[in-house]
Amino acid sequence: MPWYMNPVETRKVLNRIANRYQRTPLQDLKSVLDRATELIWSKQESYYQNRR
Repeated sequence: MPWYMNPVETRKVLNRIANRYQRTPLQDLKSVLDRATELIWSKQESYYQNRR
């Protein structure tokens, strides 16, 4: 199973991204994390579609 299907691993990745943007405004951090979350969701959807 790929890393993006494991909630623990995805949490670690999102935390690493957040730690890189410690000094940015909260709104910028939110947009970066929203984009990362969208990409992870898209990877998960692709994974399930390819398994069919």
